[in-house]
Amino acid sequence: MSDSGKQNAAPLSVCYSMADQAFEQTKSLGIFNLSTGLLSAMAEHPSVERIPVLGNSGLRKVLPDSTELRCHDRATRGKVGRICWDQWGVYSAARRTTADWLFLPKGFASFVRRPGMRLATYVHDTIQEFYREKYPDAVSGFEQAYFRRCFRATLQHSDVIFTNSEFTAAEVRRVSGAWGITPPRVLRAGIGFRQPEINEERENCIAVLIGRYPHKLTEQAIDWMQRWHADRDVRVDWIGNLPSGVHLPNRPGWIHHSRLPEAEFRRRVNSARALVFFSEYEGFGMPPVEAALAGVCPVFSAIPATTEVMEGTGLEFENDCYDSFAKAMDQSFTLSREHIADWGARLTDQHSWTKVADRVVAGLNSVGQA
Repeated sequence: MSDSGKQNAAPLSVCYSMADQAFEQTKSLGIFNLSTGLLSAMAEHPSVERIPVLGNSGLRKVLPDSTELRCHDRATRGKVGRICWDQWGVYSAARRTTADWLFLPKGFASFVRRPGMRLATYVHDTIQEFYREKYPDAVSGFEQAYFRRCFRATLQHSDVIFTNSEFTAAEVRRVSGAWGITPPRVLRAGIGFRQPEINEERENCIAVLIGRYPHKLTEQAIDWMQRWHADRDVRVDWIGNLPSGVHLPNRPGWIHHSRLPEAEFRRRVNSARALVFFSEYEGFGMPPVEAALAGVCPVFSAIPATTEVMEGTGLEFENDCYDSFAKAMDQSFTLSREHIADWGARLTDQHSWTKVADRVVAGLNSVGQA
C-alpha cells in the first residue's frame, strides 16, 4: 500500500485475540511468534487507530507495556477452559471492547455462536484435512472432530480470511469447495520476519528440526542423517520432540534437545553451518526462512508451500530421493557467506512485517468498503 493509500484508509479498531496462546503451552512456536509479530506490526500501522488485545497474564512478558491488554486467564487453564473460551467467551469479550473487528490469529472460529461483529481470521494451513486423509489415527477423534467443526465455522462466519501463502489460500478454497461452502474473501497476507543478529562464529554443527507428528518425517530424518553423517566429523543438534517409540541412535556428536528456551534455540540454530528441515506438509515453513536471514544455510523438503516462500533460495531436496538430500547437504558446506547473505537479503525484502500489515489493513478496509 502506498503512503497516500495509508493516509486515505479508514481508521480501524481491531480486537486481537491471543488469550488462548502461551509460550509454555503452545504446540507451535511458529504460530505463537507469528501472532505476536503480526500484532506488533498492526499496532504500528498508521491506519490502525486502536487494537485492544484479549490476552492472559503470561503475555505481559512478551508484549509491549503500551498494549491495551485485557487478561482472560481461563482460556489457558486446561482443555475445558480453552473450549469454553473458543466457543463462547472470546466473542463476548471482544464485543465488550467496542472494536469494529475481531481478529483471530489462530484461525479457528466458534461453531456454537456467531461473532456479532466483523470477523477476520488468519488460517495457517488445512493440516487437519491432510491428517484426516493420510494419518487418521495420529490425532484423537475428538480433536479431529473439534477442529474440523471450528474450521467449518471459520469458512462460514469470517468476513475475510488471511493466509500465510498462496498455497494455503488455494487449500482453503479447495476445502471450501469440497464442503459446498462459498468462502469469504481469501487473501494472502504472508508472514514477516525481523532481521536477527548474525553470528559471525560458525560452529562445526548442523541443526536438525524434528517433531512428534508424522508429517515432520522424523524417522526418515534420522535414517538419512545416519547415512550422510557416517564418515563426517560434525556435531548434530536434534531440536524438538521425538515421536513415541522413536529414539536417536547413540552416535558421537548427536545431541537431542526436546525443547529449548527461545534465546537458546536461536543461539544454537544461528551458530550452525546448516539447518535441516524435513516435512511432508506445511502451510508456510518458517524455519528455512529464519535460517537464511541469520546467515545459516537452509536445507529443506521441496514441498509446495516452502518452495513458494523460499523463492529459489536455500537448498531443497525431494522427500523420496536420498541422493537429492545428500547432494544438498554436501553443497551446504561449500557455499560462501556472501551467497547465503544474498539469500537473506532477498527474503528480508519479500517477507516484511510492514508489507504484511499493509495487506491485512487493505483487506479489512476492502470489506468495509464492500
